[in-house]
Amino acid sequence: MNDRKIIFVGGIHAVGKGTVCEKLTQKFNFEHLSASQVLKWNEISDLKNKKVQDFETTQDRLLNNLDKIIEPNKTYLLDGHFTLLNSNGEPEKIDESTFVGIQPKSIILLTCEPEVIFERLKERDNSSYKLDVLEKMQVMEIEHAKYISQKLDIPLFRVIDEDTTSIFEYLENYENTY
Repeated sequence: MNDRKIIFVGGIHAVGKGTVCEKLTQKFNFEHLSASQVLKWNEISDLKNKKVQDFETTQDRLLNNLDKIIEPNKTYLLDGHFTLLNSNGEPEKIDESTFVGIQPKSIILLTCEPEVIFERLKERDNSSYKLDVLEKMQVMEIEHAKYISQKLDIPLFRVIDEDTTSIFEYLENYENTY
């Protein structure tokens, strides 16, 4: 039986996952982990480099490290992505086996206007991304989140513009998802 209590908080870079997770941990006393933190991204890449050289190795590392961290009877928010930029800077879906390995109980998907994300990335990472790539990435993120939700038969709750009030209501009404 799966005793993991993980809520996967997905969305593309700079959509507000960290901000939302911080608010959720304060209200619900969850443990917050970011996929980058679990991966120890700083050991394998520059923190500002969003391109993934080897998806399979990176996702295996995520699952292995997650297995070492997760404790039974604790509820975790794991913020991460359904798509990432490959080494060519193109969005690519993360293989479904990663999500099978994570075993989330629920998905919260954050979305935002790509123009807002563009500005946040420029400010946060001091680098510019192509707006059309961000748009394509978010569309793929939404499609893949829906697919993973159906594949794993778990709830998907979509949130626009960091609307934490709606997330609070969702989590309060659907406690059995975690």
